[in-house]
Amino acid sequence: MGKIFSLTCKNKECSYSVQLREGPGFSLFARDKDLEKSILSGEEKVTDEIKALLEKGLNVNSVTTLLCPCCKEYQICMDPYIFEPIHESPSGTIKDYKIHFIYGDPCCEKCNTKLIHILNPRSSKNKCPKCGIGEMRYSETGFYD
Repeated sequence: MGKIFSLTCKNKECSYSVQLREGPGFSLFARDKDLEKSILSGEEKVTDEIKALLEKGLNVNSVTTLLCPCCKEYQICMDPYIFEPIHESPSGTIKDYKIHFIYGDPCCEKCNTKLIHILNPRSSKNKCPKCGIGEMRYSETGFYD
């Protein structure tokens, strides 16, 4: 079951707010597992790089947060992707990673700009994408399937 949460800018002059999702619901999880099987069996045609990542033991994921650098807004993406950690600290913190979208990099629906992946939108290090100065207030609002 996936989580629904909201982020709101603490800067009262801005007060940008967005509702995001984290993790797949049951139906998306099932879709991702079926897609993995189809790719590995050769039934679903993808790039050699994507197939090699799955053969290496990585998994298909869905539901992630992206940022449009032009519109300055967070967006939810449900396109299937593979998360590849490149470098982790000894404590397990991911220092560097690569996102491989199976069907190509997503673009903003409003302005058609390539979107930027946000690893942890709930991090206190992230500033408001609209005003650039406000910290974001996190609140859980529910779950979805």
